[in-house]
Amino acid sequence: MNKTDEYCNRVLGLQGSVVVCVVGKGLFGLLEVTRRRVDLLSSVTWPLLAAGRFVVMDHSSGILLVFLTFFGTLCQQAPAFTRQYEVGTLYRYGYETSVLLNEPQALPVSTTKDVGFRVELTAEVTPVWQHPTNVHEQILQLTVVNPKLSVKARQGPSPEGFVHKASRLESYKLHPLFMHWNNGQINNVYHIDGGELSVLNVMKGISSLFQHQVKNVKQTEVDASGKCDVVYSLVDSTKVTKLKKNCKNVFPVVYFNHTNKVLGAQIDCQATTSYLLNADEKIIRKATSMETHFLRVEARKQSGAEVMSKQVLQLKGREKISTPKYMGKNVAEAIKSISSKLKKTLITDQLATNPDPKECITCKSLNDLVNNFRNTLNPKKLGTQGSAIAFSRLLRKVRESDLETIKAVLKDKKNSKILPQLLDIAAAAQTVPAHKAAMSVLKFNGPIDHPERYLLSLSLATHPAEIVIQNVLKHVKKDYKNNKLYETLVLTVASLTHTFSRMPEKSKQPIVSEVRNFLVEKLRNCSIESCQLMYIRALKNLRMADTVDVLLEFAEGNSRKPAIYAIRALQTMPDSYITKEVCKRIERIFLELHHQHDSSVRAMAADILLRQKPSAESFESFFQIMSSQDTKELNTLLLGRIIDLADSDKHLQQMLRKIVKDPRYNNYHILGQGGLSSAFSRPLSQDKSANSSFSNMLEIQGGLLKRSTVDVFVESQDAQMRLLSFGIFSGGLSMFGGDGAVDDGEEANAGIEITLMDTQLRPFVFFTGQGELMGHVWSGTGSERTTALQGSLLLQDHTQVVPLQNGLNAELMLNGAISYDFAGQIQISLWNRNAHSLVEVGAALVIQGVARVDSSFVQTLIEFNTGAQTQLNFVTDLDFYDEVIMCLQMVQPNFEVINNVRKLERIPGSNYMLKKYKKKLLPVSGKTYVMNKKNTELCNKMFNK
Repeated sequence: MNKTDEYCNRVLGLQGSVVVCVVGKGLFGLLEVTRRRVDLLSSVTWPLLAAGRFVVMDHSSGILLVFLTFFGTLCQQAPAFTRQYEVGTLYRYGYETSVLLNEPQALPVSTTKDVGFRVELTAEVTPVWQHPTNVHEQILQLTVVNPKLSVKARQGPSPEGFVHKASRLESYKLHPLFMHWNNGQINNVYHIDGGELSVLNVMKGISSLFQHQVKNVKQTEVDASGKCDVVYSLVDSTKVTKLKKNCKNVFPVVYFNHTNKVLGAQIDCQATTSYLLNADEKIIRKATSMETHFLRVEARKQSGAEVMSKQVLQLKGREKISTPKYMGKNVAEAIKSISSKLKKTLITDQLATNPDPKECITCKSLNDLVNNFRNTLNPKKLGTQGSAIAFSRLLRKVRESDLETIKAVLKDKKNSKILPQLLDIAAAAQTVPAHKAAMSVLKFNGPIDHPERYLLSLSLATHPAEIVIQNVLKHVKKDYKNNKLYETLVLTVASLTHTFSRMPEKSKQPIVSEVRNFLVEKLRNCSIESCQLMYIRALKNLRMADTVDVLLEFAEGNSRKPAIYAIRALQTMPDSYITKEVCKRIERIFLELHHQHDSSVRAMAADILLRQKPSAESFESFFQIMSSQDTKELNTLLLGRIIDLADSDKHLQQMLRKIVKDPRYNNYHILGQGGLSSAFSRPLSQDKSANSSFSNMLEIQGGLLKRSTVDVFVESQDAQMRLLSFGIFSGGLSMFGGDGAVDDGEEANAGIEITLMDTQLRPFVFFTGQGELMGHVWSGTGSERTTALQGSLLLQDHTQVVPLQNGLNAELMLNGAISYDFAGQIQISLWNRNAHSLVEVGAALVIQGVARVDSSFVQTLIEFNTGAQTQLNFVTDLDFYDEVIMCLQMVQPNFEVINNVRKLERIPGSNYMLKKYKKKLLPVSGKTYVMNKKNTELCNKMFNK
C-alpha cells in the first residue's frame, strides 16, 4: 500500500466523517478512484458537487480532499461504504437449499419424521458489465456448477438424514442467468430461451439472495417469494436481517378459500434472511434464509402440515478472470451485446417464479377413478366415510378434467345408478367445464330428481364463477311450470350470488345487483301467498343488507305465514345488518304495538332483540309480557331463551341479575311458567380450535308441536357459522290434541325445512289436508325408514400456490367433504292413540389437506386426513289416549375420529419412492342430550306408564 492509500484509509476510518478521498488531479481523476471508495458518492455527493456544495483543496502531492460542508448532519444518517462486485473477479459461492414437509412442529428443525430433499451446488458470480457513470449498477452473471440432489432417507446419516440420489438435475444443460443489479436491487433477470424451468427457478432463488439493502428501511420488493413487504434491519456494519411479510403471487395462479372463516384454512408464513457482509467491500460473505409455511384447518388446528425451506449461500473464494467485454451505455445495450456474443436469445424476466407443471405421482384417468369408487358411490353408502373419501378424491380429478372427459363419464350408462353422486362432485368442482357437462345431461322439462340434486350441491359452492350464476339466472327467467324445480332454481341463484358477493372484489359486480333486483321485484309482484314465501326464502339465501327493509315489511304485515318466514330470514342475518332502526321496528312487532302477531313471529323477534344487547328498558319489557297468563307457551319460550342466552352473554347476565332483585319480577307468577315450550342450547363437541353446539326453540300449542327449530353452530375463535338448521312445522292438527287444543284455522299440514350452511332448501311437505293425512295413517306410508334428503357436499375448500424463497413452489390444498343421509319414519296407531317418530341425521365427514412441492427433478408431499362418521337421532313419542303427553329425545351414538398422515417423496425418472404413514383413532362416547325439566318429567311419566 502506498502513502496515498494509507492516508486515505486513515481519513476514511475516522468516526463520523463523510470524506471522499481521491487520487489524481481534476474531476475525472475523482471519478476513477471513488468508484470503489464511498457509497454516498453517486446518490448524495455528485448532485451536491454539481451544486457547488463542496470545498476542494488541491495538494502538491496530487491528493484532492473533498469535504462535505455539512458532513455532521449526513454522518448521523448512514455509514459510508462501497458495495459492488469488482469487474474481472469471479466470486465462488457454495449453495445449498432444503425443503422439508411434516406435521406442524413447535420449532423449525429437521426430524426423523419429515420428508423432503436438499440441493447442493456451486454458484459462480461475476460482473460482466458496469454502468459508465454509476458504479453501483452492474450486470452480474450467475452460473450454476455441479448441482446434486439428496433426499430424506429412512436410514440417512445423522443429524439431517439426507442421502445423495441420482436425478435429472445432474443431466440438465445449465445456462447462465444475468442479473441487472443496481445498488442491491435486482430490477430484471435475463435468461436463455428454452432452459429447464425448475433450474431457472432455483437460479432465481439464488439471485434473490443478492437483492438486499444495507440500511434500516421498509419497502416493497419482488423476488422469488413474489411481491412482498420487506423490512431491513442493520445490526452492525457487516450484519443485516431481512424480514418478508404479506407476499403475493406475481403471476396469476389458482387461488380460492372459503368465504366463511370457520370453514377456511389458516395459513401462517414466516420468512427471514440473515446476511453477513465482507468488512471491506460489503459484498455477501454468507446469507442464510429460513422460512416456514403452516397449513391448518381453522376449525381443527391440530390437523395440518408444515413446509420448511432453508437456503445457505457462503463465499468460498474469489479469483481474477478475463471476462468478455460487453459494451453498452445502458442495460438494454449491454444485454443486446451479451445476446449477440452468446448467439442466444435472452428473455427478459423478473425474479418472481412460475410454478412447475405438476407431474402425477399415481396417475389415473377420471373414468378409472370412477370405476374404482363405484361401490362407495352407491346411494346406500351415503352418510358413510367411504362415500366422503370418494367424493374428495374424485373432486380433485374433475377439477383437472376437460369438458368432453367429464361429459363422457356423466353420460356413461354404467354410471346411471351413481349419477346423482357424480352430479354432486361436478357441482362442487365449480369449473366451467364441469358445469357445462352437468347441464348437458340434465333435463329440466322431465323428472326433477337429478336437476334438483345438482342445483342443491351447486347452491353450496364456495367460489362460484359469474358465468355459472348467469346461466342459472337464465334458467330462472324461463319460469318452469314445475313449482318445486322453479323454487330450487330461485333458491340456488340467490345462494350463489351471496357467496359470489363475499369473494374478493366481487360485491360491486353488476350480476349481484341484477339478481337482487330481480328477486325483490318478483316478490313485490306476487299475488298469492306461496309465491311470497318462495321469494322470501330466496332473500334469506341472498343475505344482503339492502333487503332487510323488504323483509321487515312482510314481518310487520298481517299475513301469518309470510310474517313467520320473513322474521326467520331476519333472525339468520348477520348482526351487523340489524341496526338500531331495525331493532325499533322488530321491537314494535314483539310488543304488538300495531296489531297482533303469531306467537312464532313474536318468539323469533324476541330472539333477535335479545342478541342485540337490549337496553334495560327493553329487557324489562320481556318480563312485563310474561306477567300475562294469556300467552303461557310464549312466556315459557321467552324465559327459556333469556336464561339460555345469559349463560354466554355477560350483558344479559348483568341485566338478569338486576331484574331478579325486583320483587315485581322475582316471583313464581313470572319465573314459574308452566308451558311445554322450551328454548335451550347444548354443546355438541368442544375443541381447542372450535366448538360446536346446537340451539333448539320448541314451540308447543294445545299440547302439540307447532314449530321446532334446531340450529347447529360451529364457532372458531372469532367467527361463527350456522352449519345446519333443521325445522319441523305443523298446523291444523287440533283433532289430535286434548281439551286445551286450539284450532289455528289452518288446513292440516306438516313438513320439514332444512338449511345447510346458511342455504335454505325447498321445504319438504309431508301432507296437506286431513284426507292426505288419514291416507298416510291408514296405509302406514311412513312406517318404514324413508330417506328425505341425501348427498355429498363440499365444506372446506382452499387452494394456494406459495412461492418459496429458494425459487420452488409449494402448493397448499384443503378439502372437506361431508356425505349426509337425512331419513325418518313415523308410526301412528289410532287404536292405541299414540305415535312414534324417528328422524335420523346421519353424516360422515372427511377433511383432507395436502402440502406438496413439485419440480421436474424431485417431488415431495404430505397429506393429512381427519374423518368421522356419526348421526343424531331425534325421537318423538306422543300419547293422546287419556291426556296428551309428548316426549322428545335427541341421541348421539358412539363414534370415533380417525386421523392419518401420509408422506411421500419421489424422484421422477427413477424408481425411487419413499412413503411414510401414521394412523390414530380417537373414540367419542355417545350421549343423550337433556332437553328441559318439563320434557324429562313427561318422558318419565310416559315410559313409567
